[in-house]
Order: sequence, then structure tokens, then C-alpha cells
Amino acid sequence: MIQEDLRDTIFERLEGRIYTATVAMRSSGVVCGVAYALEALASLDCKAAFARNDGDIVQPGDPVLIFSGNARAVAMAEDMVIGALAKTSGIASATARAVSLAAGKIKIVPGATKKLPAAIKAQIRQAIHAGGACGRIVDGPFVYLDKNYVRMFGSVAKTLEGVAHMKGYAKVIQLRGLCESIDAETTSALNGGADVLMVDTGRIEDLRHVIELVKNSGMRNQVDIAFGGGVCLEDIPTLAALDVDMLCIGQAIIDAPLADYTLDVLRPAAPEARMELNLLHKTELRIQGITLQEANLTAIAHKAAEVFDLPADKVLVVDVRPYQLAIDLLVPAIRPEQIFGKEKALLLAVGQVPGTRLADDASVHSDGILGAISLDEEDVPKILDTVRQMSATVRKAKKGVVRIFPTGSELQKKQIEDTNTPYLVKLFSEAGFMAEPGEVLPDSCDDLARALEKSSETCGVVITTGGVGAEDKDFSVEAIERLDPDAATPYLVRFTKGAGRHVKDGIRVAVGEKNSCLLVALPGPNDEVRLVAPVVLQGIRSKLNKAQLAGAIADCLRDRLRLTNPVHEYGHAH
Repeated sequence: MIQEDLRDTIFERLEGRIYTATVAMRSSGVVCGVAYALEALASLDCKAAFARNDGDIVQPGDPVLIFSGNARAVAMAEDMVIGALAKTSGIASATARAVSLAAGKIKIVPGATKKLPAAIKAQIRQAIHAGGACGRIVDGPFVYLDKNYVRMFGSVAKTLEGVAHMKGYAKVIQLRGLCESIDAETTSALNGGADVLMVDTGRIEDLRHVIELVKNSGMRNQVDIAFGGGVCLEDIPTLAALDVDMLCIGQAIIDAPLADYTLDVLRPAAPEARMELNLLHKTELRIQGITLQEANLTAIAHKAAEVFDLPADKVLVVDVRPYQLAIDLLVPAIRPEQIFGKEKALLLAVGQVPGTRLADDASVHSDGILGAISLDEEDVPKILDTVRQMSATVRKAKKGVVRIFPTGSELQKKQIEDTNTPYLVKLFSEAGFMAEPGEVLPDSCDDLARALEKSSETCGVVITTGGVGAEDKDFSVEAIERLDPDAATPYLVRFTKGAGRHVKDGIRVAVGEKNSCLLVALPGPNDEVRLVAPVVLQGIRSKLNKAQLAGAIADCLRDRLRLTNPVHEYGHAH
């Protein structure tokens, strides 16, 4: 017997009406499960107008999805969509918290995925990656030799002998003191060619002992040391202070609480002037089902430009293939009314160009926000109202995200400790920001600029430490100038260019802006960072413009230079 769905009766009077709804997280956290949520919406015949990416950081109330559908579909979506997001976002958020607590000192490897049902393993692994952690203890091929392998072979030494013929595989051996003492297991692992020693007892005293044995053996640079066994998030700062390479955290991450999502049907909001959507480098549209015969590609581009209300030189036909044509919009952002629901208009305009022929089922496809071109025209006014309503919230949330990038090869090679990032993350977190460490960036202007530009799309503030000096390895200021030619870059010290190691005429700090994100380049020495960081924080709170903030930073550091040697190394973190 087929059970009647009561929603059919409940929403009978609302048949034919379309509603717009938003899905948001009630707390701050990391989004994950978007692809599954979109699949759920598609199965309900709902249309998504906005969707965040896995790994995006959101503040309470920030929209994660905006979609439209009939009343029954919207009601069903509350179960299906939130179900696709809640658990994985909870795990991603817990993972991000663990990575933040590690402050770049140790690698976080969430374990316990092998204990999960096969049907959800892929989703959990995606959540771990979205949170910024590694899903594997070793990047390349490896064999993980756990306690049961050791029991079956009889000892750690015999276990490693049993896999010695497996060339090209890293050997990860679990040390638990089951068949012999931890001391004996450690010695056997070192002598047997293990690449990673996994201390899986959960006892910090065992970890300390293994670290001491490895150091005394003179083999510390030849093996990695990992630790696991009931590790809690609050244990991470203590463990990060030890000479350990990896933490395997299982239950504390996998059993993270569900992210608290809410789905709300929205009322139309008053429109705002000239809201723009960042295309995030996804600027290509593909017309499928088109045939060309001596068609003028420039004429096609001009017709498309008219449809999108863009200058003629901002639209280009970039690729022609059998039954397909690609158009590129040479703009970084676009107003929603320029693109939403414009599929029919674009096909009609292009079809008027001599030499073009469109199939009956011709269509337009794109990734990212340009995918909204295929929205039904009658839905566009409501969706535009919704997008305008959430845009202010999105901008507000972005301003609360601060990312810290340490720079320099000496940090990448772990020759020195990064003391700046943990301090800055703690300072901004306690001030109410969503502060997070970025990866160590190399001494390369190109790499620095790429990382800063990418982060500017999701952050309100990005801070680099190090690389503001006058040597040929210092590029932090130049990277900001590349993204913002009008950046404020006051001098702290001036030199004679070419004298000694100085290939530049002085030391500068920088404050620039990209995608409404503040970019700040600070010196590397930790005492200078601690001196000037409160100035940066207060300047952001006071909404100083970039020139005012850069001036305040420079004044603070110049005061210190009057009391110290002005010929100071302003390179990377100490």
C-alpha cells in the first residue's frame, strides 16, 4: 500500500507558486557537502541560484545555499539538504579547529575513517579535506602496519622484514608496546627501515620517550614521528610544542556535533543599487547545439555583449568546436540582472547572426555564478531580491575572516620556528575574528600574489609576515603592489641601492586592497610583529583606510628603530 504524502494535501492551495529559500549555518564554521545538497535539490526539481564551495568559512546566518521551488519541494528540501550538509560541515569545522590549534607546527591526520560504513567514507574524507587536514599519513604509496600485523608476525622487527621487499612504499609502523617494550619496538623500527613511527598508545609519556630514543639514535631526520590514541582537540597545543610531525585524531573529529543549519523561506527584499557578483575566474559560457557556416565570430561576440549589457571589447569568442561555441566575458564581476535568466535572450541574439544555426534543444552552460543564465525568466525577480538580501550578509561575514601567511624558505624547510602565526591567530581570534593560519609561502612574487589574490575572495584581511626587506628574496610588498597598484607602502629605512645585500632602496611595509579584502605586509621578526599587531587590529576596528593604516604601522616601527640598529634584518620570522 502506497502511503499518502500529507504535504500533497497541505500545499494543495499553493500549487503553482514558487518560493525562494536560503540555507544558512547558525554558528560559524566550515561548509561541506554542497555537491550532495545540490544533488538533493535537483532531485526535487529545485533551482539553485547561489551555492558556496566546500571549505568556505561562514559566520552565523551566512547563506550557504539559495534556491527556489514549489512549496512541497521546499518543505522536503529542509530534510534532504540539511541532511547533506550538517554532519560533513560539523566534521570539516572540527578539522579546521584542529588545524588552527596546530598552528602549522604539525600535520593533522584525522583517523578512524576505516571504521565508517563504505557508503559515507567519501563524504567524510571530503569533509576532512575541506577542513584543511590531510586524509593520508603519507602522501605517496605506503603500507600501514598496525598492531595486528605486529602480533601476526610476532614483533616489529619481523613485521618490517616481511615487507622489506616492497620497494617504493613508505613503511608506517604502529608502536604500542604489545609484543615487547616501547623501547625495543622503537629500536627495531629504526633498525628495520621504518619511515614513520606511529606511537598509538595515547600516552604523552610514551611519545616523549620515543622522541628521545629517536634523537639519541641520530636518525631524527630520517623518520617521521606520529602520535594517536584518543587525542582530544584541547591536547593539540601541548603536543604541538613537542618534536612530533603528525597527530592522528579520530573520534574527536569524526564524532564532531552536527553543524546547526536552518532553512528559511524568504520574503522579497528591497533592491539595492548596482550589486555585483565576483565571477571567481569562471568567466566562460558554452553554447551547445550550434552550427556555424562562415559566421563572423566578432559579430557573435558583439551580440552577446549587447545581451549582457557589456562593452563590445569585454566579450570574446574563444573556442569553436562541432556543435559548440565558447564565449568568454573579460570582466571579473557582473551584476546579477546582466546574467540571470538570459539564456533565451542570448540564443535568440546569436541566432540572428548570419551563418549561425541553432538546434531546437540548443542551450547555454557555465560553471560558477554564470550558470544562473539558465534560470527561468519568471523566477529571476524573486531570486534577484533574495540575492540582494543576502549580499550584505556575505560581505559582512567575509570581513570577519583573517588569514595569516608566513613567508620564507627557512620556514618551509623548518629551519626556524614560526612564532608569528600562532600569536596573530590568537590575537585576532580573541578579538572576535575568524582567524586561521595559511600555508608557508615561498620567496616568490608570483606565488605570493597568487595566494593573496585567491584568499582575497573569501577573507576580509590577509596578513603576511616576513619578506619586506631590501634583499633579492623579499617580495611581500611587491606582491601586494601587483594586486593593488595604489597600495600604501611607506618606508621604514632607506638604503643605497646595491650596497651589500641590498638590491632595493629600503625597507617598506604595505597595505593594499583586492576584492574588498585588506592586504597587510608586516616584517618577520617576532618582536616587531608583537609590537605592531595591536596597531593593525585597532586600525581595522577603526576602519582606517589603507594609507592611514600603513602610516600607523610605519610610525610604530620607526619609533622602535630609533632605539635599535636601523640596519635591521626585516626578512622572515624568527
